[in-house]
Parts: sequence; structure tokens; C-alpha cells
Amino acid sequence: MLTLEPELTVEQVARFKARLQEQVRALSAQDVELRARLAAEESVTANTFVAGIEGAMAAEADDEVIALLQHEQTELAAVKQALDRMENGEYGQCTECGDPIGLSRLEVLPEAHLCVGCQDMLEHRQGR
Repeated sequence: MLTLEPELTVEQVARFKARLQEQVRALSAQDVELRARLAAEESVTANTFVAGIEGAMAAEADDEVIALLQHEQTELAAVKQALDRMENGEYGQCTECGDPIGLSRLEVLPEAHLCVGCQDMLEHRQGR
């Protein structure tokens, strides 16, 4: 028999909202830092003939910063979507099946939009 967790309390949602807002601030600051780092690295490689190992290392560093930026932007979008769900009164409900996500999952991943079961199915479909 499936037992659903009770809905989140106002206090719990407020606590998650504060955490998510802090994540937005931290991720936004990281975005600025990474973009500045990338601009500085691009400037160095664009204005200097860099050959051999140094050139390869510079290109690898650029690729790493770009990957970090992409990851950060994906995470920031997920956090903002969670805040939007809060505003719409849909926070804590699985966007796939509508069941509660579960307090323990939200404690670990407050931006989660899928319950554990739907997340497992998604990962299975993606071959993870």
C-alpha cells in the first residue's frame, strides 16, 4: 500500500525558499566569476601565439570553464523553476505524476521537480 507524505508546512516551504534564494545568489556570483575568467583566458589566447602544450592547456582550461558555466546555468534554471513552483503553489509536487516529492528528497535537493519514482524512470529511459 502506497502512503503519501503530508503536504509541506508553510515553515518548511519558507525554509526551502530561503535556501533556493541563497543558491540563486551563489550561482549568479559564480556565473559572473566564470564569465570573467573565460574572458581573461580568451583574451590571453586571442592576443598571444600559444603553441604546443601551452596552447593545449589554454584550450582545455577554456573548455573546462565553458562546461562549468553550462552546468551552473542548468542548475540556476532549475532553482528558478523551483521558486516559480513555490509562487504557483506547486512546490513539493512531482511535475510528472503530481505526487508529493518527499521531504527527505527536498532536504537534499530543494530544486527537485520529480519524485524518486519518476526520477528513477527518467534515468532508466536515459540509460543511466
